Amino acid sequence: MIHQSVSINGIDMLSTYGMALANRHCVQPPVPKTIYQDVPGADGSLDLSTAIAGRIIYERRVITLNFGCGYSMDKWPEVFSEILCNFHGREGKLIFDDDPMYYYAGRMTVSEYSRARTLGTFTISVNADPYKYELTASDEDWLWDSFSFEKGVIRDYKELEVNGSLSLNVPGTQRWVIPEITVSAAMTVSYDGKDYELKQGTNKIYDIVIKEGENVLMFTGTGTVTISYRGGIL
Repeated sequence: MIHQSVSINGIDMLSTYGMALANRHCVQPPVPKTIYQDVPGADGSLDLSTAIAGRIIYERRVITLNFGCGYSMDKWPEVFSEILCNFHGREGKLIFDDDPMYYYAGRMTVSEYSRARTLGTFTISVNADPYKYELTASDEDWLWDSFSFEKGVIRDYKELEVNGSLSLNVPGTQRWVIPEITVSAAMTVSYDGKDYELKQGTNKIYDIVIKEGENVLMFTGTGTVTISYRGGIL
């Protein structure tokens, strides 16, 4: 089984409740948002899917978690009430045990509760964002236990020293992000051939978008800089 267990908001369903996932295909791809414009008198149609955002964007996706386990008959009402209190209608952060470097996020719904004596089953459906997110953001403490030395990217952009100038390459992912840039003193940042003034404190420059691939930021000044960035992939 691929997804034997999943952690939801820090609760490991297998170790906490003894509930393993009943199916391995919990996460399906999100649907691309496509736009086609018919052109009278011409073959086919114009594909305008990337005309507005400059990239393909996606619908939210549904993650379906089917659980089952055994409890004594008098224990089930208490257990299921706890499940409802913890998850039903709440925002969920899901980490699958075979993909520990990323998490999914979305609104949860508990449904299809069924019980035959001691065996009970239920479903948690998650209306999730299209991307799965990097577990650790660039301004958070790094979690080495889940890091993959083969495919992982170390993002340590916290309180970097700027003494005159600092060039920083931020590898971007499929999810485009406008990062928050916090500086200890006023300085300048150059990105994509343009200069932007940064005020002391937290700045959000809407023309600075971390896109898929290499993104070079050049800081000029004296002080420290912290970049808050979290990548995401399908």
